[in-house]
Parts: sequence; structure tokens; C-alpha cells
Amino acid sequence: MGIPIPNVNPVLLLESAAVVTAALSAMITAAKKEMDLVGVYILALVTSFGGGAIRDLILDRRPFFFVQRWEYVVLIMALCIPFVYSRRLYLWSRTLVARADIIDALGLGFFTVSGTALAVRAGMPAVICALLGVVTSSGGGVIRDVVINEIPQLFKHGRLQSAAALVGASIYLGLLHLGWTSDSRSALIAVTITVLLRLSALWQGTTLPRPHWLHTGNWRAASTDEHHRP
Repeated sequence: MGIPIPNVNPVLLLESAAVVTAALSAMITAAKKEMDLVGVYILALVTSFGGGAIRDLILDRRPFFFVQRWEYVVLIMALCIPFVYSRRLYLWSRTLVARADIIDALGLGFFTVSGTALAVRAGMPAVICALLGVVTSSGGGVIRDVVINEIPQLFKHGRLQSAAALVGASIYLGLLHLGWTSDSRSALIAVTITVLLRLSALWQGTTLPRPHWLHTGNWRAASTDEHHRP
């Protein structure tokens, strides 16, 4: 008699991995800023859930994502305590985040399309739907950088994060409008293109054309030390 294999929801698995990776990257940033346990926890929360909270406020959607998925709030606290007081876990987290390019890209694509889809269901205009997709996937990172008093990484040349999200959201909306394929296939195509664009920036240095006022030769994307979540 074989051992039963539990059914694992791949969407939930991806969501969990993206949220945890975003939280760990924020915790590492908090450590660099010499924050205490409370600061580490708050920064991890705003990074993981800030974008989704902004989206839910604009759409007047309740409950908020972090309330609906309250287990993540508990999980992040459970990670924060040993992270703050165990150097071994801190070093392990840095290694994990540094190698999490694929999770970073998948999370960007997943949360972009999910935010866009929620806006579509709420009856928002197409341009607002696309922007809310970008906000969902990237808003938490912007809030994090504002909290630590830095120019948001999202706004710096070379990351191809918001651009990839906007392209993915636009493709999803375009496919829905044309009706060439189902909603789920449209979402899969949009996520795939977003992931490929993000990975091309992280691995190949693909960027938008450089603004004329930037004279630096540092064209490569930054490391995945800073990530997006809902």
C-alpha cells in the first residue's frame, strides 16, 4: 500500500515562497540599518504586504490580503525572532535571498497578474488595472525604502521591475480584451513574459534605455537583496 501524497496547491506554494522571500530580504535590509526586533518585523510586514494593502484600499476590498492570510503575519514573526538572535540563520537567509532570482521573478509575475485581475473584477478602467498590478507586486518595496529613508530601488535605472510588471499586466489585459484564450491561460502567458523580462534584467543586465543624465557605466541590475510582495 503506497503512502498517500498530499495535494499541494502550486499557486499557494508560489505565494508562500514569494512572501517569505520578500520578508527575508526586508529583514536583511533592517539588519543593515541596525534595527531591533520590532523594526525588523515591521519592515518585513510592510515589504510583504504593502503593495497588496494599497491595492485593497483603492479597490475598497475587504478583508485586506494580510488579514485574509493572517498565517503569514505569524510566520514572519516566527522567522524574525531567530533571525535577530541567531547569526547562523542570518547568514543562511542572506545566502537564500541572494540565490532567489527565480522566486523573485515568479513572485513579481504572480502578484502583478493577481492584482490586475482583482482590479478587472472590480470594474476598473484598463489603465488603472495595469497600474494596480504594478502596485501590488512592487508597492511593498517602495514603502520599505521610504521607511529606511532611501530612494526606492524601483525608481532606479537597471532593475526592469516595474517595467516588466507593466508589460505583464498589459499583456494580460490585452489577451482578456481580445478573447483569444481563457482567463487562466492569459494569466499564465502574462506571468511567463513578466518572469522572463525580470530574469533577463537580473541575469543578462537587460534594461530600459539609459536616461541621458546618467553617466555611470553600472548597467547591471542590482542583486535580489530587495524584493516585491503583495
